[in-house]
Amino acid sequence: MKIITFGTLKGGVGKTMLCFNIGGILAQNGKKVLVIDSDLQGNLTNNMGIDRTKPDLFTTYDIYRLDNPPPHPESLILFHPIEKLENLDIIPGSIFLHKAELNVASVTGRERILSNYLSDYEDFFSKYDYILIDTNPSMSIVNQNAFLVSEAILLISDVSMNAVEGAQLFIALWENARKRLRTADNIKGFIINDFDSRNKLSADFLDFIHTSPETADLREILLDTIVPRNVRLTESELAAIPISLYDPHSKGYEAIAALTEELLRKQII
Repeated sequence: MKIITFGTLKGGVGKTMLCFNIGGILAQNGKKVLVIDSDLQGNLTNNMGIDRTKPDLFTTYDIYRLDNPPPHPESLILFHPIEKLENLDIIPGSIFLHKAELNVASVTGRERILSNYLSDYEDFFSKYDYILIDTNPSMSIVNQNAFLVSEAILLISDVSMNAVEGAQLFIALWENARKRLRTADNIKGFIINDFDSRNKLSADFLDFIHTSPETADLREILLDTIVPRNVRLTESELAAIPISLYDPHSKGYEAIAALTEELLRKQII
């Protein structure tokens, strides 16, 4: 089992889209995949066609509650919510995740709550080939739980300087946190998303990433595959099915498939 988390400190760069679609491709290729929505906005949950307003729905928040023991994974996980992808399961996200920050702020070992939960039910979770975690753009305690438990963190950037700065700030903040937590550097990839080849700004941005002394840290982890701007990727999210099912002939699918292959080839996932 490999645990991969998608992160950065700028919103709207495509973390959820990549988590959703890489998970879909892996599941379609016969791998058993669990995605965990650790974003209080719950976009990944929405992408999977799940109604987050159901009162009896268990979510990621229930892992961090202190007033009740966390539920057994059989109750927490929604199994294959996408009919054509029996290998893809999810732990839904919840707006109540903001309460988790307050719940665990003074708890000893607060950054290891998720890893302890996965360890407590190791026999159950070991059936998955991959656990993919989507996060919101912050270095919150809940997110640190996801980053700490991961073999690999993938940083995502769109074509903007704000996204570059968000990735670099993430690297700096996680460097400090992981040293305090005594864990190895697990930032393994930097992915450029939403690249528009028709736009000179995109070409200038790519040149900046490849040549500027200011981005040397990102070049060390830069992945070769660039994900283009593609309307079919957006449509697939709205349709609540991954691009591999929605349109396997689109440029968006070709890019996500190539990215997944590169991640596998480099043994990042």
